[in-house]
Amino acid sequence: MNKPDLAGRRILVVEDEILLSLDICAQIEYCGGVVVGPAPTLAKGRALLHAGPKPDGGILNIRIGCQLVYPLADELIAANVPIIFASSENKASIPNEYENIPLVAKPIDMVMIARYLFPAP
Repeated sequence: MNKPDLAGRRILVVEDEILLSLDICAQIEYCGGVVVGPAPTLAKGRALLHAGPKPDGGILNIRIGCQLVYPLADELIAANVPIIFASSENKASIPNEYENIPLVAKPIDMVMIARYLFPAP
């Protein structure tokens, strides 16, 4: 894997599947990033957002248990935090207000995620 430079960037991870969550977190740390979470529930994701410094980016699964992540996505968008959806959902099932949020399939590729979250100027 190419190694994007995420040095010091705080990335909120909201994923309820433990193995996928561990993989995402390991990739972030390997690239020098700081994991915020991971959050296996929507409530935990919201608590992490409000507990500390604002994250620099977010990787969100759309379905967290029986809940949808959109309320947390709205809070992150309002706080100007770039996010991506890492999900098996198809683009057509995502509400139109999120059409500009990148959707990536799992398992994720951290090089692609870094490009979406932190595009080069």
